[in-house]
Amino acid sequence: MVDDRSTFQSALEDFHRARSKAALQHFWANITGKSLDLLPFDEISEKLHASAKTEKGLQEIPLKSIIGSVGRYYDFDRNFLPLRDSDVARWATVKTAMVKPGGTGVPPISVYQVGEAYFVLDGNHRVSIAKQMGMDEIEAYVTEIKTRVPLTPDVSPEELILKQEYVSFLEKTKLDQILPDFDFTLTFPGLYDLLIEHIRVHRHYMGIEQEREIPYEESVKHWFEYIYQPVAEIIKESGLLFEFKDQTITDLYLWILDHQSILERELGIQIRAELAADHMALQEGKNVQGQAKRGEQHIEDMLDVNLQTIESVSLSNTSQRINFLFKHILVALNGQESGWDALEQAIRINRNKEGEIRGLHVVEGAEIDSEYIEALTNQFNTRIQNAGQLGKLLVAKGEITKLVNDYSLLNDLLVLKLIYPPAGNIFDRLSSGFSALLRKSRRPILVVRDDVTDLDKILLAYDGSQKSKEALFLSAYFAARYGSALNVISIDDGSADIELQVSYAKSYLNKMNIQYQYLFEKGDVTTLVIKAVEMLSTNLLLLGGYSSTSLLGVVFSSSVDSIIRNLKIPALICQ
Repeated sequence: MVDDRSTFQSALEDFHRARSKAALQHFWANITGKSLDLLPFDEISEKLHASAKTEKGLQEIPLKSIIGSVGRYYDFDRNFLPLRDSDVARWATVKTAMVKPGGTGVPPISVYQVGEAYFVLDGNHRVSIAKQMGMDEIEAYVTEIKTRVPLTPDVSPEELILKQEYVSFLEKTKLDQILPDFDFTLTFPGLYDLLIEHIRVHRHYMGIEQEREIPYEESVKHWFEYIYQPVAEIIKESGLLFEFKDQTITDLYLWILDHQSILERELGIQIRAELAADHMALQEGKNVQGQAKRGEQHIEDMLDVNLQTIESVSLSNTSQRINFLFKHILVALNGQESGWDALEQAIRINRNKEGEIRGLHVVEGAEIDSEYIEALTNQFNTRIQNAGQLGKLLVAKGEITKLVNDYSLLNDLLVLKLIYPPAGNIFDRLSSGFSALLRKSRRPILVVRDDVTDLDKILLAYDGSQKSKEALFLSAYFAARYGSALNVISIDDGSADIELQVSYAKSYLNKMNIQYQYLFEKGDVTTLVIKAVEMLSTNLLLLGGYSSTSLLGVVFSSSVDSIIRNLKIPALICQ
């Protein structure tokens, strides 16, 4: 009896320590706004639409995964620390029975399992004491409760609200039955109705297009395949999930389409989802792999023909299944007569009759002259219509370089007339608007110098850098799609891997079955490239841009500037 009284007295002291700890934790919780409430099973099961029960028998379960109670959630906090002083006798009695010599130990408790979380049906005091004793697991009779949405032990009250919304969403849409392998969870409250509206609108326009009543399940599958899934692939491939770690694919899907809708409404032009995603990420200061990047596989996908017969592809026999690389082209118009050369060059490079040429005129530091803009628009429209193409003139007010770069993100190619190329002086290069565009742009830039050409005799300046590799892929595209004659020049700069890079370029062009001539020269880069342009009667130079976006990269990227200064034909610079 003396031992029992001593054990009981020790248990009383443990209870008071636990109560003090609970009070201190709740004090800090009130300051931080973090909830320590134990979750009520009845409310949770109702919110998550609990259904069937399955007896799983006696198991060892982790104490940290017990997050709620069936009937005693007001007596303990989330850590199962006691909250009522009146519970002292009961708590101390249970602990005495559990720890006294010859006592009962820790009898199994009874729990409901929901996902990875547990709710105590019987044994709340045993759980509290086991946690206070530092135990990691406890024996329990487990009954599994099925719900449409899984639960995790670290769930917060805010997350429960979202889970409740998700359950209601699934009840309305049956997406977990129609598309059982996909998760459409959102992390922002109140957005599931917007997702339902996406499906409803898609079904509506499907019915109009197909002139019939579309069954609901058919419309859901069609929406998923042609709307949701392509955007989801963009999100996965671009690295957006890595940059936005707290968002789900469906969060980003809604965000991208909302951003796309806002841009289209503001600008009055069509913007593809992959470009909207790239623009959105950069607006948020995120560094992602832009969808307009021309990788090796991307070019092959664009061509979409058998590699053995690729040389026979031309504009005259291009089928509907073959995509065009430049679907939307931005032309920077300076308002001067010479600036129309850029539009003429864009018209010549645009082979996609369903594509669109967007002119951009930036008004800097002055009020917009409506009569002048009307005249500019009329001239733009006349030139576009005479060429039998689609186009629209956009007018923006602000800093020219920034706006041209921002608008280029919403297109596949930027075309501009370069009247004043960067000078050889380092300080001139740093202050050059063109140099700033080359540093910041994520799209290829077609620079028009003296002549507007048909772009059918290409010289690729290849140095093995990542940007010149993109130029290599583009050269293969032009040669395969349009039958452009291709020559390649590399300069032997004495580097250890230059011959390996040349070998890579030849292997790629051979794999693509491209006819080409290769020049491997030694000497000054600018002199040799300009000489080759003239000798081969080239009318398009393809090359990579600055090798670095850093200040040091601008200072030492003199080869690109020097070539452009001495060039008379257009140059397509890959970024």
